[in-house]
Amino acid sequence: MFRKTTNKLSDWMTSLSSSRACKILAPLAPIAFALLLSACSSGHPRDTLNPAGDGAEVSAWFFWLYMIIDSVIFVVVLGALAVAIMKFSKKKDDDGSLPPQSHGNMKLEIIWTVIPTLIVLVLGVITIGGVFKLAEKPAEEQKIIDIEVTGKQWWWEFDYTKERITTANEMHVEAGTQVALHLTSADVIHAFWVPRISGKRDATPGRSYPLYFKPFEAGEFVGQCAELCGASHARMGIKMIVHPAEGPDSYDAWVKNQQTVALAPKTDLQKAGKKVFETKGCAACHTIKGVKELATRSRSTGPDLTHVGARTTIAALALKNNEENLAKWVKNPQAVKEAALMTNLNLSDTDSKAVAAYLFSLK
Repeated sequence: MFRKTTNKLSDWMTSLSSSRACKILAPLAPIAFALLLSACSSGHPRDTLNPAGDGAEVSAWFFWLYMIIDSVIFVVVLGALAVAIMKFSKKKDDDGSLPPQSHGNMKLEIIWTVIPTLIVLVLGVITIGGVFKLAEKPAEEQKIIDIEVTGKQWWWEFDYTKERITTANEMHVEAGTQVALHLTSADVIHAFWVPRISGKRDATPGRSYPLYFKPFEAGEFVGQCAELCGASHARMGIKMIVHPAEGPDSYDAWVKNQQTVALAPKTDLQKAGKKVFETKGCAACHTIKGVKELATRSRSTGPDLTHVGARTTIAALALKNNEENLAKWVKNPQAVKEAALMTNLNLSDTDSKAVAAYLFSLK
């Protein structure tokens, strides 16, 4: 019984695969699969089709425009192919003579040259308009959050020049407020990209590139360096935290907290950690306002740690921020992030835990 059913199923599949309909519809399978995957991608933290900023909204609009036009062209071409297969396939009474040939038909030549040319021209004009819209400098009379962004192997430094704040890897902005980034690099070419907020923009040594956007909604949005920049490129993450305009979690409240000096250590372990920080070499690369401030910042300068305990992640999103992970990071950075340029000071377990306790207290 089972063998007979299997044989019938096999015969049915064979006849289906050899049928004219299957040959026509087979190219649709990859398209259907791609659309299914697109439908399943909703809610992904890097979902470019779920914009939360005006820059990403423009990119998503162009994606759907091109997708719709390409789909229409695909259906038209596939329909013409299906008609050709069904109409001109060999019949039983075929005498073997050639069908009428269209080679040299001036009218057809003009049609299939002019139509694609017009499509390309129209899309080109629309695309150029989108490029100018993304590059448009925001009006100066509105509130603008200016941030100097420096890509370093393998983390991001964010300088809020007006507010006199410097932080790392986690960028803070305000919902509904224009943001102006000025991107550069301290070493190799990097690329700043938070998919749900805006498009990609290179950060190149010796040059400054602008990136303008306005976030629509409060929340946390994950990004990534989008230019291969070395061994730990994949661990050069970005988190953009968009604050509401008002309330205890507002952007202004965050700025006010960041402008304060570091908290003094309270426990004996934290005090021991501060001493290790000051005497074992940490202060040579890192700033802690009220404890040690670097006069100049350079390629080798590490992140400002004044409020490092308030960050949700460390090592450019490689680890969740807690005392255990901080101790792991300061003890052996290269074990966490391959080829990390942070100096391994060969701290003991005791010193590592003390430094971690001190840094995590800096809220």
